[in-house]
Amino acid sequence: MATSLPSPSLSPSLPSTKTPKTTPKKLPTPSEMIAHYESKGLTTQQASLRVIEDLQKALFRKLVVENTTRKAVNAGDTTAAGVSSGRKLDVINSRLMNLDMKVDTKPGYPQALAIGVASGVMVNGIGAVVPHLASSFANLWNAVRNFSSGGGN
Repeated sequence: MATSLPSPSLSPSLPSTKTPKTTPKKLPTPSEMIAHYESKGLTTQQASLRVIEDLQKALFRKLVVENTTRKAVNAGDTTAAGVSSGRKLDVINSRLMNLDMKVDTKPGYPQALAIGVASGVMVNGIGAVVPHLASSFANLWNAVRNFSSGGGN
């Protein structure tokens, strides 16, 4: 009465209990997203702005979903998830503002060229004025030295 059961690895007739692995969906690159919007008739700048807008919306949705998931898990402590999500938004916002300030404050090519030309003119101007100042200072020094040594009246 001892019957042996077939092992699952040896029996092909038993259905597989393994769940099929789902491969993660490949995210499109920014250039692919821009090309997608350009194919819909948008200009490159409009497509870029649309891609940025989509990424911001996706980021915000991710943070909101994460916040609601944490609230569901921590039913007793809902403020911790809100603070964490708010803190993340603050960090992201401050980084974006910092990046925006850096982009706005850096001079473009025409401004850099103008700064270079102005500094070159200033250096040439100083180079032209220094010999005159040095000779004037030398004349003043000689006049004081001659007067103090008794060469004057």
